[in-house]
Amino acid sequence: MPAPRWMSQAASEEFSWSQTLGGTRGVIETSAPGLIFVIVYVATHALVPTLVAASAVAVIACIIRLIQRQSIQQAVSGFFGVAVGVILAAATGRGENYFAWGIVTNLAMAAAFALSVLARRSLVGFFYAMLTGLPTGWQREPSLRPLRRRCALLTWMWAGLFGLRVAVQAPLWAACAVAALGIAKLALGLPLFALGAWATWWGLRDYSSSSVSSSEDGDATASRS
Repeated sequence: MPAPRWMSQAASEEFSWSQTLGGTRGVIETSAPGLIFVIVYVATHALVPTLVAASAVAVIACIIRLIQRQSIQQAVSGFFGVAVGVILAAATGRGENYFAWGIVTNLAMAAAFALSVLARRSLVGFFYAMLTGLPTGWQREPSLRPLRRRCALLTWMWAGLFGLRVAVQAPLWAACAVAALGIAKLALGLPLFALGAWATWWGLRDYSSSSVSSSEDGDATASRS
């Protein structure tokens, strides 16, 4: 099971904003459908052309990657979110429902992160252990208590980031403020995600350095034996 993109650099010595965001293409593929949705809706106030335009952008991103024989995982992930939003909006005839799936998803993520801390199995700790090869039962190791606390704090941070999206977007959805919803989604999307990934890396970098040092010491000892 690979670590999620927001956690993939937690054990790295340096943080790469480009890698976190998926490069320029990743930013475009993630942001373009929502941006086009807002632009077309504000210009036309018509749901059908708006949904067609947003869908077309997501489909084109997938087709270009297929033609270039590149991985379409990120493009397909973006297309899935757009497709669900388009189906909900088209089925109900309400433009704000294009964003409903995202609000529900963020609510579920906030709950999952919070519950993992309350269960003393923080998600940040789980993925960090997987990335660094911490042994089974590390959660009960007294010497690793500071690391567990840090992972718990970072997990609460992620729960707060997802919760912030819901807190901002849910009232706009209830008010049927479609354009404002689109702007809020863009503002609280990639920028907030990248900031959270950087904070996770920054919060764990000292422990990662220690883990690397310990691993190197162990390898050196083994080679001398």
